[in-house]
Amino acid sequence: MAIYYIDIDDEITSAAARLRDSSETRIALVIQGGSRLATSRINFRLLAREAQRHGRRLAIVAADASVRSLAQTAGLPVFGSVAEYQKVESARPPGSQPGGADAVGDALDELAASVDTESGRSARLAGASGLVRVGAAGQRTPPPGRRPGPGLSLWLAVGLVVALVVAGLGAFLLLPSATVVLTLKEEPVGPQNLTITVDPGIVTANDSTLTVPGVSKDFAAQVDGTFSATGQNVVDTEATGTVTFTSANTGSAVQIPAGTQVETAGKIAFATTSAVTVPKARLSGLTVIPATADVGVAAVKKGLFGNVAAGAIVNVPLWLATALVVHNQVTNNKATSGGTHTVTAFVQQSDIDAAEASLASQLDSSLRAEMTDPASVASGFELFPSTAHMADPSFDPDPATLLNQAVANFDLSAAGSGTATAANLAIVRSLAERKIRATVRVGHTLVDGSVVTTIGSPTTLGSAISVPVLASASQAATIDVDELRAAIKGKSVDEAKAYLSQYGVAEVSIAPFWVSTISGFDFRIDIQVVAPTAKLAPTARPAATPRVTIAPGPTGTPAETPTPGPSPTPAPSGTAGPSGSPAPTSPPTAVPTASIDASPTATS
Repeated sequence: MAIYYIDIDDEITSAAARLRDSSETRIALVIQGGSRLATSRINFRLLAREAQRHGRRLAIVAADASVRSLAQTAGLPVFGSVAEYQKVESARPPGSQPGGADAVGDALDELAASVDTESGRSARLAGASGLVRVGAAGQRTPPPGRRPGPGLSLWLAVGLVVALVVAGLGAFLLLPSATVVLTLKEEPVGPQNLTITVDPGIVTANDSTLTVPGVSKDFAAQVDGTFSATGQNVVDTEATGTVTFTSANTGSAVQIPAGTQVETAGKIAFATTSAVTVPKARLSGLTVIPATADVGVAAVKKGLFGNVAAGAIVNVPLWLATALVVHNQVTNNKATSGGTHTVTAFVQQSDIDAAEASLASQLDSSLRAEMTDPASVASGFELFPSTAHMADPSFDPDPATLLNQAVANFDLSAAGSGTATAANLAIVRSLAERKIRATVRVGHTLVDGSVVTTIGSPTTLGSAISVPVLASASQAATIDVDELRAAIKGKSVDEAKAYLSQYGVAEVSIAPFWVSTISGFDFRIDIQVVAPTAKLAPTARPAATPRVTIAPGPTGTPAETPTPGPSPTPAPSGTAGPSGSPAPTSPPTAVPTASIDASPTATS
């Protein structure tokens, strides 16, 4: 079993990576309260799915009850402590893999101790041995009483040596010599315009089909947010009260039907809730004593408008004013009340649609930001975002359960994943270099450092990538110095230069100054071959585009297996190539190249 402690700031991707990378089938993740991983049960669902995919038995250990509760909703076994988990797992049948981390650690300690012992013993032996001094060999001495003396043969040998030295010195001073410096001319190879396909579905490069392997990179992200509910349930109630009608009509009573409207000075209307009769007024002498009648009223328009102050209702219809024959026909002695305007927010479908769209946009931005994150870059690999494919996000909770909820705000989270293709452009360049090498003429070799590969603007073909590459180089003739020496000896300087011009520019100097032809002796002719200098400039440049470098996926770096192609004919032994040194009997397996990339982020 394996137990991993999750830091409070660790993300879901970190925990998932531990599941994938672990060699154990029984794994426990120890999670603290407040951990980012424990903020949503969708994380535990993703972990459960990852464990099932890789054949792992996953358990969650957490002292926090809320963390255990979230893990249980994802169907994961939970434990309150590591001791509890170990007790349960120890009761299971032992796994097929013997030993554990402690056994491996003990073995490594034992190995380190043995290495240290041997190293120490070797050091002690070396220190004890010291340096051994070897004395000089003895010399023979003549027998006692005899003295050696020179004989005739010795004097003859000395004279012969002196004569040879004098003759050699005279020949060196009198025989002509020649020095030839031949600078090889450079011939272009290419340029070749190649279209190389990066395909994540293959594992080896193929020179004949111009295809190289790519890598599918997986990404995962999760976002959440709180959103406002914009739906509104509006409930209004009308205000009610009592009005008093006053009549000075001494001739008859005034009948007022139900629904008769009265108003305030501000035109807020009220309707009587029942019929009422105002008695006729009485006369006391010449004085009119008005009659009154009370009746209930309700505001015509519901809401807070109907709540008016006492005495605010003062207007009656014209027919009623005529019948009542008095100036102040109606009033409310008390304020009206009960008018309300209540608005209750609820989640409507447009709120859910807007939340899903916002989270999907954030999720897409998060995934693309992860693709361009320099922290995930591995040397040599470049990601092509145009190949990115995003899966549909999943939402938590189910948006359907939020519809029509009477809340002002609601929470929603989204999780999603995506894939994109990455390529090792070194493999692309290598294929282009092999194609340009295959076009070198027989009897020629590439100039060191002359191969130039320029990466153009790639295009997307589904999950594959089409990469235009411009490849060019320079070649020079393979020179046999002995053949050159044999061809120019005995010739004049102009004749020698004319012959050597087929290979490059020759500078010929002879000595002493009075001779006009090159010596006929090979040892008096010195030939130096100078290789041309590589020019780091392609003859054309395909369009460039920025690219992003990322880490390879779980499949690792794809292997490069070139398809065999034609090779330049090997130069014979004793010949000089563009470097000026004797050429090997077979072409070199690798030649340094100088590359220029039109892309701002490309490297050579």
